[in-house]
Amino acid sequence: MRLRSVVLCFFLLFLQISGWAQAATGVDAPEMASELRQSGKIYVVVLVMSTILIGILLFLIFLERKVKKLEQKQK
Repeated sequence: MRLRSVVLCFFLLFLQISGWAQAATGVDAPEMASELRQSGKIYVVVLVMSTILIGILLFLIFLERKVKKLEQKQK
């Protein structure tokens, strides 16, 4: 049950962040974002950020499993 709540939390956080990112694409968007979008480098940024977030999520899942095993072993 804890694993589901952690995954759900990260999923909702990701949705919120992506919503902020889409809202910032208006006329008043930062100049750097426009340049990255025009040159296609924004995809590299998104890929790196996604890789980092997936890595953190996987680390938390494995850590949760190890803690669960240790708790069961202790009892």
